[in-house]
Amino acid sequence: MNLPKFDKLPGAIAIDLDGTLMNSRTQLSDRNHNALQKCIKRSIPVIIATSRPARIFNHIFPPDLAARCSLVVMNGALAIGKSPISGQIKQTLPEKTIHLIIKVALEYDPLTRITIEIEGYEFGTNWIWDKETLWQRNSATPEMVISLEEAIIRKPCNIALSNSNIFPLADTLEKQCGEDISIVGAKYVSALANPPLNITAKMATKPEALRRLLTAHGISLTDVVAFGDDLPDLEMLQACGISVAMANAITEIKSVAQYETASNDEDGVAVVLERMLADL
Repeated sequence: MNLPKFDKLPGAIAIDLDGTLMNSRTQLSDRNHNALQKCIKRSIPVIIATSRPARIFNHIFPPDLAARCSLVVMNGALAIGKSPISGQIKQTLPEKTIHLIIKVALEYDPLTRITIEIEGYEFGTNWIWDKETLWQRNSATPEMVISLEEAIIRKPCNIALSNSNIFPLADTLEKQCGEDISIVGAKYVSALANPPLNITAKMATKPEALRRLLTAHGISLTDVVAFGDDLPDLEMLQACGISVAMANAITEIKSVAQYETASNDEDGVAVVLERMLADL
């Protein structure tokens, strides 16, 4: 491990979810839970920055943390500040762009599964979910699912595309829509066998959402500690002042991070936060 040393408390902490804060069983360990609680008691804003939608927190987060951790979800399409910070940011996708993305995706592979997120709770889809899979994969209940057509007109902020190989599809979308959208894939997500391709508006990224959420409270990204493990975390780690890769992170993440902690199954986030709090 190569852990950071702290001479002051950070302005905020930004933490990815899958493969970072959560272990390989998509569980929050007691040690990580306690470390976050202690940071919150010290009035340090804790921000969960994830590709997942907001409803995931009703499924896997204990109520005390869900009420106090700010969120940057769907790779920055939506940000929700909670005390000691506040504010809400939503970057929507234009309807014309959505239609083009769907057209390109289905021409590439007619079996592409499309999920269109509205605000992180309701979503539209072109495939049928059974109730068990719906809860396990999307932390959703049947009433949250609407038609694809209705989702398109309700100012959605994220499109997730799933098929057997997302990266050639990403290249195709980049060529046809790249000026208007941000495309983020993942090499590995512990909870998903085939991680989706997430598409948001051009300025909807994790670091941009963090910047907009924190700047209003006088906090610079240079004063943020960020943790991550996979491609969706790359820009966030590059933008934040102290960047920490998990031991289980992919090579691309380790190459840009300043520090490395233990793996997500060894409470790597808590390892850093406990050291920080002990020093200060």
